[in-house]
Amino acid sequence: MIKKAFLLFALSFLIPGLLPAQEADSTKRETSKESRREARRNKKNQKPLAVVPPDLYDVPFVDYYPSTIFLSLDDSLKEAAYLRENFTDQFISVWENPSRIYPASLIYGFRQNGKYYRSCSFDARNHVFGELIVKGKMNLYYARKLPQEGGIVEFISSDPKNSSYRNFMIVTYGDRVRYANDYYFFVTLESDSTQTIPLNNLKEFADNHLTGSPEAYQMMMKFAKKRSPASRIIPPAIAMATLVAVVASPSVETGLLISSPVIAGGMAYYLIGKRKGLFSLNPAGMAEIIMKYNHSFE
Repeated sequence: MIKKAFLLFALSFLIPGLLPAQEADSTKRETSKESRREARRNKKNQKPLAVVPPDLYDVPFVDYYPSTIFLSLDDSLKEAAYLRENFTDQFISVWENPSRIYPASLIYGFRQNGKYYRSCSFDARNHVFGELIVKGKMNLYYARKLPQEGGIVEFISSDPKNSSYRNFMIVTYGDRVRYANDYYFFVTLESDSTQTIPLNNLKEFADNHLTGSPEAYQMMMKFAKKRSPASRIIPPAIAMATLVAVVASPSVETGLLISSPVIAGGMAYYLIGKRKGLFSLNPAGMAEIIMKYNHSFE
């Protein structure tokens, strides 16, 4: 017992003396690591395409992967990169300089993990990196659409070529099951592979680009005709049935109770259709149409 007490007493004097040395070693290692990181950063002479505030590029626990970034069709560089998707102008941040970003609106595309992505613009504000899934006479790209109903946050980043550059961070939902079938689709044509064409309207796209392949045209038009009548008829029909039930009933509560099966049926139809992709083409369905178009010219 006396020996144990003596050992504890001795350790109480030794441990405080060891801690500063351990902390110094740790500090030294961190300083050395930061010095090596800073040296790697200083090797890069290229100016950043854009710079974002620190609180937006300092994302913890993300994986940077070896990537080839295509600044243009003929100019590329290799970086360890990470794609930031929850922005209206998606961008790539790089490991050696997290403040240097490469927005979709300013570069040509990138290659990562065996996949190729093109910079695509769906409208004046939304710029995304579309993944190539069909290659041929007509190339097909797609990207998941991030719903903006949760809100957006504007931030200003510096762009040497455009002082008025703006981007918006999209506030995403924790569970986006209801948006699981929402996608952006783009194509490039053999005659002009530098221009990406967004598929905003399926009928117009079919009329303008698929007439050379009757089978692909019919596949697209069949889908367009399938979805358009339902989207036009069901909502007004539910509203009319609810209005009739409310007017014909002695009270509003009774009318709503009578029409509740109709309302529930409409909601179920929408949710089931959303899950099965009836209201929007999924990548596999769109790829089938574009591949049918390409095969007709082989």
